[in-house]
Amino acid sequence: MQGNSQTSSVRTGQRKTQTLEDVAQTFIWFEHMREKQPVSFDERMGFWNVFRYNDVQVVMNDHARFSSRQQAGTPTPFTASFLEETIVAMDPPDHRKLRSLVNLAFTPRAVAQLSDRIAQITQTLLDKVKPAGVIDIVTDMAFPLPAMVIAEMLGIPDEDWDVFRRWAYGDTEKNTPQPTNRAEMEKRMRLMEQELHDYFTNLLKNRRDSNRGDIINTLSNAEIDGQRLSQEEIVNFCILLLVAGQETTKNLIANAMLCFTDNPEIMERLVRDPALMPSAIEEVLRYLAPVWNLVRLTTQEVELSGQIIPANQAILPWIASANHDGRQFSNPDVFDIQREPNRHLAFGHGVHFCIGAPLARLEAKIALPMILEQLPRLQRVAGIPIDVTIGIVFKIENLPLSFQL
Repeated sequence: MQGNSQTSSVRTGQRKTQTLEDVAQTFIWFEHMREKQPVSFDERMGFWNVFRYNDVQVVMNDHARFSSRQQAGTPTPFTASFLEETIVAMDPPDHRKLRSLVNLAFTPRAVAQLSDRIAQITQTLLDKVKPAGVIDIVTDMAFPLPAMVIAEMLGIPDEDWDVFRRWAYGDTEKNTPQPTNRAEMEKRMRLMEQELHDYFTNLLKNRRDSNRGDIINTLSNAEIDGQRLSQEEIVNFCILLLVAGQETTKNLIANAMLCFTDNPEIMERLVRDPALMPSAIEEVLRYLAPVWNLVRLTTQEVELSGQIIPANQAILPWIASANHDGRQFSNPDVFDIQREPNRHLAFGHGVHFCIGAPLARLEAKIALPMILEQLPRLQRVAGIPIDVTIGIVFKIENLPLSFQL
């Protein structure tokens, strides 16, 4: 099936601004593909799509047959080249060594210690919008909160915040027109990657002998069984944390507020009983995942749902589709904040389970109740369409909400 025009950009993994109506059509397409073509080859793009929960989980877990490393010349959707040398694009044993060292900077204690600062930043952002009676959840909260948290974790100097903010938002220059084609997008991404690489290389040189306690210092001194991270590995991880780390949390917060305002009765329940928020966050992750697909490469001939896939083929396991598979979830298209069990795949599975998942959950668990409590009677601003970007990630571009204090 080639899909209709509303799903074409999703099928190719390319970024394209669409509307909430397009999102609904995409989930209809997912359902059709799960039933009719659960494993299908996209002849135009040259890669395979996987839609069912069990198959997606297999692709995520079996790193021996489905490699995270991408080979030159293999058709894949557009991805940033800096990912090639990070833990998300490595297989064991290289992945195991790097993951073990990086984990030293993301211990439960280290993440929990950020709670007070997350609350302080959230309060500052809320205080800024209260006089206006309106908040754009994306630009006023979902973007700046995780970006500020990561900036502090990395020890970014205050004077560099404007530059850091621009990188976190994905723009190489302010007020620069958006790319109109893939070549322009890749050129801009390469420019940003080089800027980021140079910046963090210099920052690492200046921090290597310091005792600031930030992630750069922690990673510089991390050692397991005599192994330490190289300068290049630390720089690449800092870039990954900036680009991928803040994007996941930003999308989680924005997606949550979209789901809550779509279901005002649920939003009222959460106001009355904040103890429901952790399970509500898990349902947001299932119902509207921040990341919609991954890319893997077959190392040998494999079979999924009766379909034979040759070796050296690019595979897209669709998380967004798997999380709505009726074989795994009852009433999958219903937003149920007390769903149990809820074994969604939003943060991946297996050795590549998202290292930043505890931080993303913590930020959402702190920020969302504060938003609902301090901005009463939240509702969508009428007459303003909600734009979304659908691709490897699902990103809400704007979400203006009014409230009455």
